[in-house]
Amino acid sequence: MNKRSLKKLWLLGLIVPILFLAACDNGGNEEDPADSDATAAPITATDNGENEDDPVDSDATAINPITAAEIEAFQLAWGEGLVRISTAFNNDEDYVDVAVAVLEDLYGYDYGAVLFKPTIASDEPFRLDWDGAASYFIGTSAPQTIDEDGTGFATNVWTNVEFQDDWTYVFNGETAIGMGTVVITDGDGGETTVHKSMAWFRGTDGNIRLQLHHSSVPFE
Repeated sequence: MNKRSLKKLWLLGLIVPILFLAACDNGGNEEDPADSDATAAPITATDNGENEDDPVDSDATAINPITAAEIEAFQLAWGEGLVRISTAFNNDEDYVDVAVAVLEDLYGYDYGAVLFKPTIASDEPFRLDWDGAASYFIGTSAPQTIDEDGTGFATNVWTNVEFQDDWTYVFNGETAIGMGTVVITDGDGGETTVHKSMAWFRGTDGNIRLQLHHSSVPFE
């Protein structure tokens, strides 16, 4: 065998492996259309890259501001509640249940502490829990009575409660504060004037309740 024949065999030995490797590579091409984006989930026009169930966009985070109309309705309910307790007591009816309903509906004790400063309390002027408030309103009929409360402020003969026009409010979303004058009329037509500061918040049920109730007689 001459030198030219040996050179041809040598070149053939190099080319055959290269062709074999190229043929194998075509069978495992990573860019195979069968594995392309054709199998990816389609993007619709309504997606816009935003999740329709995103809690940031849901009603769960929407603010429901307290309004002046709600506060006026609350004040009316508070006055009527005091008169209802008084009327039930003086008619020998179940005034305790009435008082419990008033406290549960109008005060925020189910949510935590309420800052309550009654008008005529001195030994324990600050009532931070339901028991202290109940004692002030119904005294000896409350589960835990504070001696200075006697039979309770609400068991006097009260016939009318009027929130005067001098009330001023500051609104802050789902909370609000206000202060002004309240005139309470007794069974003989006598009037007791008190100054009150109140703060409200919106509960999880959508109703507003007191978180602060401070009451005092006008300074003389």
